[in-house]
Amino acid sequence: LTKPRSETVVLIVEDDPDQMALATQRVALAGYKTRGADSGVALRDDLGKLGAPDLVLLDVMLPDCSGFDILAELRRHPRHSLLPIIMLTVKSDPADIQTGITLGADGYVTKPYSKAGLTQAIEKVLRLAA
Repeated sequence: LTKPRSETVVLIVEDDPDQMALATQRVALAGYKTRGADSGVALRDDLGKLGAPDLVLLDVMLPDCSGFDILAELRRHPRHSLLPIIMLTVKSDPADIQTGITLGADGYVTKPYSKAGLTQAIEKVLRLAA
C-alpha cells in the first residue's frame, strides 16, 4: 500500500468490547486509522456505508456468524475479493489456522498477541497487497 499509515484504514471486526478496545488501541498506536464492527451484520453495514477499508482484522467467533463464513463470502464478492484480511482470533488449533488460510486469509494472528506482532502482520499483508 502506498499511502501513509495515518491514512490507512483498518476495520476491526470483534464482538468482545475488551478485545475491540485492545485491538483498536494497538492498531491506533501503530499509526493506523481504525473502524469497528461487532458482528457480521455490522461489518456488511460498514462496508456498504463507508466502502472497503485498506485491511480487515476479522475475529472467527462472532455473535451472528462465523468469521470463516464472512471470509469466504468476501472472497466471493466481486468488490471485496482482494481485500486484505487477517484473522485475529483465539482459535489457534492448526486445523483452524489451515481453514483460515484455505478460505483466503492473508494472515492469521492468534490471541493473545503483542502490539509488535500485530503490527508486523499488518505491515506484511499491506506490503503484499501493494
